[in-house]
Amino acid sequence: MDSVMRASASAGKVSRTYLALPKTAASITDARLFQERGIGLFTYDQRNIEEALPARYFENASPIPPQVNGTATNELENEFRELRAEFDRLQRAMQQLKEELASSKNAPTPSQIVTTFTARTPLPEVQVAENLPTFFTGNPWVEVLSKRGREEPAFVG
Repeated sequence: MDSVMRASASAGKVSRTYLALPKTAASITDARLFQERGIGLFTYDQRNIEEALPARYFENASPIPPQVNGTATNELENEFRELRAEFDRLQRAMQQLKEELASSKNAPTPSQIVTTFTARTPLPEVQVAENLPTFFTGNPWVEVLSKRGREEPAFVG
């Protein structure tokens, strides 16, 4: 009965109102209560659903706006603004990443960066003094170390 009362309260506010009851409960319900209030009745069991009583159609010229709590509306508007701001930040970050990706595609590869050097001019032969101690005589490092500082720098990159 409580369901009938709640349904009758919404009758007239909406175009049609229905109540669904199991067939066993519908058989003991007075259909006149539903007809007087314009409420339709659906009955159901395990196999099917049937419209036992059609609902009356109510013409709604102007729907009744739902009552809205002012603080709830303000909270929702603030949350919407925050979400919009976060969305804008994410869009800007995504655009920046796209630009970086596009510019990295145009950047030279390491193989393009390496430049070839021209052939080196031969350095003059180093003359080793003859009056060196015996551990310098025949030592190949004497010639290598004596060329240090006079070589052209060989930089890669």
